[in-house]
Amino acid sequence: MLTTILSFLAVLGVLIFIHELGHYLAARHVGVRVEAFSIGFPPTALAKQVGETEYRISWLPVGGYVKLYGQNVTDEDPEDPANYAAKSLFQRLYILAAGPAMNLLFALIFMPLVFWIGMDIPAYLNDAPYIQNVQQDSYAYQLGVRANDEIIAVNGSKVKNWEELHNVLGQISPAENLSLEVERAGNSMIMESSGIEMRRGRNMGWSPLLAPIVGGFTGDSPAEKSGIKTGDKVKAINGLSVQDWIEISPAVQKIMTESGENTGSSATKLTVELERNGEIQFVEVAPYLEAKSQRWLLGMSMQKISRSHSFSESVVLGGARLWFLTKATFGFLGQIFQGEGSMDDLGGPIKIGMVIGEAVRSGIADLFFLMSFISLQLGIFNLLPIPALDGGHIFMLLLEKLKGAPLSIAMRERTQMIGFSVLISLMVFVTWNDLMSLL
Repeated sequence: MLTTILSFLAVLGVLIFIHELGHYLAARHVGVRVEAFSIGFPPTALAKQVGETEYRISWLPVGGYVKLYGQNVTDEDPEDPANYAAKSLFQRLYILAAGPAMNLLFALIFMPLVFWIGMDIPAYLNDAPYIQNVQQDSYAYQLGVRANDEIIAVNGSKVKNWEELHNVLGQISPAENLSLEVERAGNSMIMESSGIEMRRGRNMGWSPLLAPIVGGFTGDSPAEKSGIKTGDKVKAINGLSVQDWIEISPAVQKIMTESGENTGSSATKLTVELERNGEIQFVEVAPYLEAKSQRWLLGMSMQKISRSHSFSESVVLGGARLWFLTKATFGFLGQIFQGEGSMDDLGGPIKIGMVIGEAVRSGIADLFFLMSFISLQLGIFNLLPIPALDGGHIFMLLLEKLKGAPLSIAMRERTQMIGFSVLISLMVFVTWNDLMSLL
């Protein structure tokens, strides 16, 4: 818990600092006096006056602000060259956009570092794309794909492993036709569908062979306590044969249900047959009941491998990942505005803190990925035309340009109040969602 809290404060503090630094540098660049630079919202915890600016660390670590001389309606002075109101529309736009721009720049720098350092990926992604199972009535089944098939190429592009297959499929537009070259029992065949079907078939409905090899452990793992080690291959649980990683959980649930266990404290121990260095071993594991999912868990994760890339490849892959995340973000926002998305998918400070804590424990690459992702979200969110956000101020500037004169003080104050009310309501809502998800 302490690691999670400290990680949350550190990561969010860095990203807020980057955002506010953009506003600060742009304001100083065009000659606007910066009265305060704060990480966090009031009340102020620490403050130090340096020149014209008071630098603050405040108690509420969910945001920050740069207080500019003349940005409030009460201290506007178009005659003072150091006043925000005295600057041209373009200069004010420059100041407002600089914060989100710094967040986007941060994401552009750090996302390639994720691929350069190397990320842990599921080991199966490096395996040839053999199909272990195909769900009936799935898109892949209707296409003609069956268990034990191997995917050779997609739309003429050869694929040698699952990672390449996922990447090629992800780049296909819903309007494009889909053509799969499949090898079955030594024979090659082509399976095709139209772009309309591809739009409905993003979830292919097939699954790879996931070798039941232990790659790591989660939290306070009963599997690790029992003596299971990374690299062990699970052969059976209480005599139930295991051929694939996805068979482990159903076997555990079946055994625990049949044993009559229905409490969080398990008295039933499972006998796990393992293969280690070519030798068969048996260990006893007492699974635990995960409260939220109500599933019995052994506390172990599947095998992973580390994958790194050259610097030039990392730049390309990092840019492609950010583009994908950007499209996904706007897609989600579009669904929300159309009433098709779920507000439950929004995460607040508690959920963000938990994810940051997990990323810190996972490694530097995961932490950099999460920081890049959050920075991207901050950049995009702050550009939305919502009053009280940078995008709302930019929208007001555009209205001022269309009108040919500054908007009335009453209108600006009213829109700011509405904006703050919306933001506070949203913050309360997502925090409540976070709390409910923990129960």
